[in-house]
Amino acid sequence: MAAQLAVALLALASLGAASQPDCKELVKPLVMDSHSPIYGRWILHVGTWDKPGLRSDLVSVSSSWVEVSASTDSGVITIYWADRLNGKCLQGLANATVSEITSHTTYNINGHTSYHDGKYYETCDDCLLSEDTTLLPDGESKGRYLFLFTRTGALEPSNLETFKQQAECLRFLPEFHFGGTDLCPDERKSASPAAEEAEKEQSVTEPATK
Repeated sequence: MAAQLAVALLALASLGAASQPDCKELVKPLVMDSHSPIYGRWILHVGTWDKPGLRSDLVSVSSSWVEVSASTDSGVITIYWADRLNGKCLQGLANATVSEITSHTTYNINGHTSYHDGKYYETCDDCLLSEDTTLLPDGESKGRYLFLFTRTGALEPSNLETFKQQAECLRFLPEFHFGGTDLCPDERKSASPAAEEAEKEQSVTEPATK
């Protein structure tokens, strides 16, 4: 009986081990250099958090996109961000200092400054996996977020399952918020050609003042 029990326990242990994600393979920090696949425009697909108190901040964001660009300074990347927050669009520009696998970014949002430490991880093709640690004024961590962006905002179900395993490896809560498709327009872009043409036509048809 004892031998049978030992065999059963070993079988259960092996099944449990098989169900655990291989975190060494799933979580590989991405080295940030000129060849890193982090540049370009990205749309938020899903995010999670590591403390219950952070949930309300993230779920208030109904959609989000970022554009990451290299700068003339090899130790700095530029991040243009746009969030639809409680129905309103907020967007701005931030510079992040980078050092191999870590970044430090200062955001100014409606006159409020916030500081963030970040990491990027290897992920699926045309995806951007970003860990963000929000810092309190004294430099202590308020908590962490994990974001998965894609080029189009869409994601294959298999890649979503991989993201959930990566979140588990990084000790995030098994709770998720999905970004929407109602994106904020890019305020940097000038008026569309159609709008400019309409303005020209209006100026031609309006009578000259005397």
